[in-house]
Amino acid sequence: MHNGQYNADLTPGDLVARRRQKPMPSEKEFKARHSFPGPDDNRHIDKFIKQIKH
Repeated sequence: MHNGQYNADLTPGDLVARRRQKPMPSEKEFKARHSFPGPDDNRHIDKFIKQIKH
């Protein structure tokens, strides 16, 4: 509620809307997830190659 009074103790940092964010996982955890498949694991390219061969 805004009452129009100046508060000298209030800083711009107090007015920032903060979002909760999870910390970034470690590189080891990323690799364990297999989140980034290698270039040879592309299903679209595999499907395209199979169509060409038939």
